[in-house]
Amino acid sequence: HRQVALSSAAEWLALPRTWGLTLPSGAVGGAHAGYRVYACKDGRVAIAALEPHFARALFAAAGLPEPDLRAPFAPQAREAIAAWALTKTRRQLDALAAQHDIPLHTLSK
Repeated sequence: HRQVALSSAAEWLALPRTWGLTLPSGAVGGAHAGYRVYACKDGRVAIAALEPHFARALFAAAGLPEPDLRAPFAPQAREAIAAWALTKTRRQLDALAAQHDIPLHTLSK
């Protein structure tokens, strides 16, 4: 057993906020093209492709060039992924996720 104070756990869980990652310019605040919610043909898709191997799979599935470390933060990347997602149904996105190991979850409208 290990005893952990709730305040220590909360402090640890708040580190992304402390580091600025949840700001609009941060990786989990919407700046990363692979970590956003996009509209699709019949609903929405929440994509969580932050790690480089997931981002590569997402970019490949969307027909985009293989990203370098900064590419997912470019506004053009967000626009391209948004345009791509709009061409897919939830069923198509779920199939792509399973086939290419892309972490996403589709949602109804």
